[in-house]
Parts: sequence; structure tokens; C-alpha cells
Amino acid sequence: MKRKLVIATLTAAVLVGGGAYTAVAVSGDDAPRTASTGAVADEDGGRDDDRGDDRDDARDDRDDARDDRDRAAPAGGVTAAQAAAAALGKTPGTVESVDLDDDGHWEVEVLGRDDREHELTVDTSDGTVRVTGKDDDSDDSDDAGDRKALRDARTDAGEAIAAALKAHPDAKVTSVDFDDDGADHWEVELHDDRELHVDARTAAVSAD
Repeated sequence: MKRKLVIATLTAAVLVGGGAYTAVAVSGDDAPRTASTGAVADEDGGRDDDRGDDRDDARDDRDDARDDRDRAAPAGGVTAAQAAAAALGKTPGTVESVDLDDDGHWEVEVLGRDDREHELTVDTSDGTVRVTGKDDDSDDSDDAGDRKALRDARTDAGEAIAAALKAHPDAKVTSVDFDDDGADHWEVELHDDRELHVDARTAAVSAD
């Protein structure tokens, strides 16, 4: 009877504890015997299981993949070249820059036929164009040379974008700006933060 009581007590302790448990069963006519539950526990009482870490790693991989997709398609349905063309349809002239902002719009600067700089936004999802500003100071002599260089460039913004994408067909253009420091080139930035120079005369592409 004593032996049955000890075994029952041992079983209850194992079920309640849930961890590794080794006990000695003793009866009046038997030698001590050991019994083990066979479960392995860590120091905090939890099971030694890497499945939680694997799930975290898989989740991180999915997040990284989603970030890569976002960078590969930063402009929604409207590309930088299409944004430039849409802006010119609203305000004829010469595109000076196209930049993707954080609000789902392209910011486009156009040197208009009135010799003033016009600021426009183009929605990346549907191409809607809005005029947001105009520079009224067209008589600034410091900018006269820059405006002339932009107009005299043999390669415009759309052609600079096309040249960059021809050299890097896997990329997406997130900005293009005419260099106004007399270097006569377009600065083109890609979705993966690579920066390119496109010669304004020859459309030759080089890395920054």
C-alpha cells in the first residue's frame, strides 16, 4: 500500500511540475529505484525549443522582402518619366527636376516659357497634376546662367531617365535633377540609393 501511495504521489508531481523530474521510489521490501519523466527544461522552466526563434527569423525575412518590393516600385503606377511628361502637359517648358516625396507624389520643377520656375506635383497613383507654386523673381542674374544651361542641354530630363534605365534596366528612378553648378549633367538617383551622372550633352552614364 505504501508503494502505491509513493508512485501516485510521484505521478502527480510530474504532471504538476511539467519539467524534468527524477524521483526515488522506495518500498519496504525493494531497493531504491529512480524514475525520470524524460522532459528537458531550460533554466527558466520553459522547454528548450528553437521554434520561436525560427518564426522570428521567418517574419524578419518577410519584412525584408516587402521592403525590397517597396523600393523596387517606389512610384506606384506613374514613373518619373511619366511625371515629367504630365507636368509639361500642364506647364509647357523644360523640366528641371523630378523628385519622389514621402506622400505619394512626384515633385516636379519646370522652367516655363515665361522664364519662371513652376512647381507642380504629380500623383503617383493616377497622374493627377497640381500647380503648387511659381517663382516670381525671374530677373535674378545669378540664375540666368543656370536657366540658359538647362535650355541649351542636348539631353532633357526624360532622356536622362531613359539613359539611366538603359544602363540599369532592373532599377527604378526616384529623382532626376539638372546640375546647376556648371557641370552640365543630370544627377539621377535610383531606388536602391545608387546615384548616377548623365552627361547633358552626350547622355553618357557614369556612377557618382
